[in-house]
Order: sequence, then structure tokens, then C-alpha cells
Amino acid sequence: MQRIYSAISGVSDIRKINQMIRNEVKRAKSRKELTELHKRSSYLVTLTHSPAWKEGFRGKIAQMRTAAKEEFAKTARAINSRCRQLGIEPNYDTKWGSGRR
Repeated sequence: MQRIYSAISGVSDIRKINQMIRNEVKRAKSRKELTELHKRSSYLVTLTHSPAWKEGFRGKIAQMRTAAKEEFAKTARAINSRCRQLGIEPNYDTKWGSGRR
């Protein structure tokens, strides 16, 4: 699997990568592109639940998960805003996991 962004070593990297994703959202021109960006942000939250990350980031994993969820919500809101600009239905989940929307 090709690395799209930089390696992650903590909370600041999760925030930085989501900011990069939001910059890509501003340039997206289709639902397909926006869906891919939504998936990328969601994947960062998913990684915080992986056994490898739990082991590798031990004392930081709770803060990293919180940051990933906060950044996912910001990114999803940016995606929905971009949808409105493009005339696309803004129906991307802004919450990760159960209790979505």
C-alpha cells in the first residue's frame, strides 16, 4: 500500500493530515473525490482502534482517537460544505461509529 501522507507519531500528525485532507476537499470536483477524502479521514479513526496502534502508541492512543474523531467531524463538515458548493447532496456522516449524523 502506497503511503499518501506522512508517517504518524502522535496527535499533531493526525491533525496535520486531516488539514491536508481538508485542503484537498477545497479542490475536489466530484462526489467520487469527496467520498475518497471522507474515507481517508475515517481511516485515521479506524487505525486508532487497531491492535498495532494500541500497542505502538500505548499512553497516547486515547488522545489520538479523540483527535482523530474531532478532525473527522471537521473534515466531514468541510466535505458537506463543498457538496453544497458543487450542487451535490451533502449527506456525509459527521460522526464516526454508532450515533452517526
